[in-house]
Amino acid sequence: MKFLITGGTGFIGSYLARNFLQHGHEVICLDHSPDREVISGFSPEIGVVQADVSDLGQVAKILGAHRVDGVIHLDYLMGAEAEADPAAAMRINALGTVNVFEEACKSGAKRILFTSSESIYGKSQSIYGDKSVTEEDFCSPKDHVLNYSLTKLLNEHLAEKYEARFGTEIISLRIAIVYGAGRKRGTTAWASDFATLPALGKPVTLPFPANDWHCYIYVEDVVEEIYQLMTKPHLNHRIYNSGGHTVQAADLEVMVREIIPETRISFSADRPRSPFIYRMDDSRIRQEINFQPRSMIEGIGSHVAYARKLSHASKF
Repeated sequence: MKFLITGGTGFIGSYLARNFLQHGHEVICLDHSPDREVISGFSPEIGVVQADVSDLGQVAKILGAHRVDGVIHLDYLMGAEAEADPAAAMRINALGTVNVFEEACKSGAKRILFTSSESIYGKSQSIYGDKSVTEEDFCSPKDHVLNYSLTKLLNEHLAEKYEARFGTEIISLRIAIVYGAGRKRGTTAWASDFATLPALGKPVTLPFPANDWHCYIYVEDVVEEIYQLMTKPHLNHRIYNSGGHTVQAADLEVMVREIIPETRISFSADRPRSPFIYRMDDSRIRQEINFQPRSMIEGIGSHVAYARKLSHASKF
């Protein structure tokens, strides 16, 4: 099968491209500004094209030239950047996603998956109490603090409209905080730094207090979820939580120290707590694809090993 990945040279996209190739599929990565460093590490079988998803003509041209079975849409302006430039956030995250839906449906793609976010549930876990949040829980626009999360809510609304109009399956994966080596930007860039910097013998200061909570999932586990959701013949739902591990910041430090005893992690007591939920119900996706993410210790171990591999490769 042949797949188009928008944002394919970004953090999740680069892992995803390699995963699909390893499973024997043809992969085309679309990016507005392709990361040359990432591309240098790609296999020659992974195609890369430069295009702007907010330009309907460019999206139509790419999907016309590369007839694909499925599209994975990851090309978004992330949280901090979307707050700094609301107009760009609407152009890329809202209009860009509509363009991908429009042209992928018209081109005959059988399934589209786009990455939504845990931030779609609003500004804090307190909205839902101490329970795990399910896909059926209400997402109120008034509870949002990020332009980024509001565009995800709009994307999910439009996905229903496009599926009803064209019949193309459009899947939303609401992802927890994704950690792993290689993230270079975004509100949660610290989710790479917390293990990458200690792996390289450097200290790290995390932008939240030690008693804060987050829900984490390792990048390769998210990628496997996406792969399974894109290739399973029949899906029972259109919206899935990625799931993950609920961890307090102080315990995150303990886990990193288990792998790197000399780790130097400090926290920011004067910074606000996370604006995201941290208890995510993942029973739906577990039942759908029968997949269990690795433990946090296993994930951090893989994160550290890959961070060191990337650092070693960059020296040569």
